[in-house]
Amino acid sequence: MRADGRVRRLLLLHEDPRFAEHLRGLLSASRRACFRIAHYTHLKDALAHLAVSPVDLLLAGPKPADAGLETAIARLGAAAPEIPVVAVLRGPGPPQREAALRAGALECLEADETNVELWVRTIAWCRREMEVGRELARATARLDWLTHMDALTDLLNRKGLERAMMDELARCRRGGRDLVVVLVDLDDFSQLNATLGHGVGDLVLVGAARRIVDAAGPGAMVGRCGTDRFIVMLPDADLAAGRAVAERIRLAVSRDVIRAGVHTLTTTASLGVTAIEPESLSFDEVLAKVHFALQLGRRPGGNGVARAAAVGEVGRLLPPEADPETMRALLRGDGLRVAAQPIVNLADGRIVSREMLVRGPEGPLERPDDLFRFCQEQDILVAVDLRCLTRCAEAARAGGDGRYHVNIMPATLLQTPAAELVRVLRLSADYGHCCLEISEQQLLGDPTALVPRVRELQAAGIRIAIDDVGFGNSCLEGLVMLQPQIMKIDKRMVRGLAQDAELRRSLNRLLMVADVLGAEVVAEGIEGGDDYDVLLELGVRYGQGFLFGPPRLVGVAAARVGDGPEASGAAGLA
Repeated sequence: MRADGRVRRLLLLHEDPRFAEHLRGLLSASRRACFRIAHYTHLKDALAHLAVSPVDLLLAGPKPADAGLETAIARLGAAAPEIPVVAVLRGPGPPQREAALRAGALECLEADETNVELWVRTIAWCRREMEVGRELARATARLDWLTHMDALTDLLNRKGLERAMMDELARCRRGGRDLVVVLVDLDDFSQLNATLGHGVGDLVLVGAARRIVDAAGPGAMVGRCGTDRFIVMLPDADLAAGRAVAERIRLAVSRDVIRAGVHTLTTTASLGVTAIEPESLSFDEVLAKVHFALQLGRRPGGNGVARAAAVGEVGRLLPPEADPETMRALLRGDGLRVAAQPIVNLADGRIVSREMLVRGPEGPLERPDDLFRFCQEQDILVAVDLRCLTRCAEAARAGGDGRYHVNIMPATLLQTPAAELVRVLRLSADYGHCCLEISEQQLLGDPTALVPRVRELQAAGIRIAIDDVGFGNSCLEGLVMLQPQIMKIDKRMVRGLAQDAELRRSLNRLLMVADVLGAEVVAEGIEGGDDYDVLLELGVRYGQGFLFGPPRLVGVAAARVGDGPEASGAAGLA
């Protein structure tokens, strides 16, 4: 019996099988650990073993059958950089040893060496060196994070921003172009801190940071450069694109509503966007320029975007959609587009329905959240929401008889007669093909106000779903009072299920609520196969997400849903 019962898994690459037997016999005499040796004569076989089996140490013999020793060491090290490689040499002289170490070997041993303790000590030393290297890499990464990241928001801090910006300015100089930068300044943040305390202020900062990152989009670099200020760098963007991003950020930030006791506050921000010449020499210089643009163009009361093509040219940027003609176009529904995303039976992948989703006109209002926030600011939200509902129903109707989901605002539901909604949503003689989704994010008041309208629609055969369940504003009272036939689980409760045990427990509790209510469950945002497998294990029947297909724009002639054999067996979900 070995002293500590440890098993060391060695992979030996050596042309002579007799040496493998010799090494097994030699190491079997060790009392420190038990050694299991997998032997291969060819490099390609050793690499295949590495791809499927765990290994603690690699031993490369003097002459693999299909490669030179230095090539073998280099390729083994590239395939598994975290596993140490020991070169086994025959009659090692200084040139051979130096060549093996240059190729990536951590240490060298002589094939004729019969001292078992020397072999065991060398293997143990190599493993310790590997662990030390791993710990050092983790500590270095952690130190870099602490140095360059903001602990509250998980964004770049001032030092991280400075490093990223100077790197980007250098790239801009090589490309002969400017760097577009946006400064985001939260309005009246100091007053919020003084009134409600720093705890609430921290929640506002975290929420604003998340909104800014989402609105800025992939490729943008976002950091926090002051108590309530954020910098967004937009590589490869021009000033027009920067203005569009700034408007999206403004709209996104203003979606956050903070409730603390009797206080209800809406977060707003003032933004400055400008193009920075690549000759700028410091982060402070860039910050001063973009701050200058913001101050000169700041809107009274905040909640606006100021822009400057250069520091000397500053003006206030009003949303391009705010002109009267654009407002009239939105009220007519012009420019609204419809995308469809499949909802599938998770057990067999059959499409059982599709969600019809609205996209706004190309530009800052293309994303639905930005479109509806802008409409709310202009007091045209219900009217435009009804236009969106109509467009979605028309797109679904154009494909003939089929099943579809469509979203509706609670305010629209309250202010529109049920008979009119039924008329808009009607697809055929019976109304059992449509499901209205009400976002749980918007169930902020007394849910009992919606109950009569919901019951009328359900009596007409239109199914009701509560969307975004688990978003963070979960209202159990709303679920109980409205008695939806379908609960749609927010993507934040789905993504990462396979790795997060707490998330699985939370989702399981929601599934128990759905079971008590007798509601079907649809999981949103399924992107990975591992999360999909967990959902199946938990008994979730339906889902949608990029794993099954992204939302795709549809025309009137291409809006068929639920037709053909793919919609069969869809009973229970409209």
